[in-house]
Amino acid sequence: MPRLIHLNGPSRVGKSTLARRYVDEHPGTLALDLDVLAGLIGGWQENFFTAWGIAREHGRALATRHLREGNDVILPQLVTSHDRGPGFEEAAREADATYIEVALLVDDEEHLQRLRGKQPTNEIEARIQTRLEDPESDLVDRIRQHLAEYLADRPQTIRLDTTGLGEDASYARLLNALAAT
Repeated sequence: MPRLIHLNGPSRVGKSTLARRYVDEHPGTLALDLDVLAGLIGGWQENFFTAWGIAREHGRALATRHLREGNDVILPQLVTSHDRGPGFEEAAREADATYIEVALLVDDEEHLQRLRGKQPTNEIEARIQTRLEDPESDLVDRIRQHLAEYLADRPQTIRLDTTGLGEDASYARLLNALAAT
């Protein structure tokens, strides 16, 4: 049965990195990064949230189709208590696929280190990075709070603490968790 593997977690915790690594080792799996998809929609620079909403709708349709064709999808996407719109859990159900949510977590101190150490690879990541590093903003704290609220209502979500772990160890922990499902 195909699986939609949702990698949730705070910004810059390693979701996209682990998703890319997973697809490299699992042929046919789609890495569905909605931030990248949003960057393909004209006007995203002026109104990212509109572009992101369109990307989410297209992404949901793409995921459903890919799952129906018998292939896995891995979705590196922060989802919190304040998110609205089409759910990927529902997309998995519509495609008769299994939905697995894995929250990649890290302690606050290391999270800040990872935020500061991130080197954006495209224009969208650079814009997100600027917003996250804004000293006048409490965005990082709000994301953490909203994620904690969301996860409190999701006991089925697999929680992986990646504090102190490098990419290899985090990836091994992810593979072990997926093998146990």
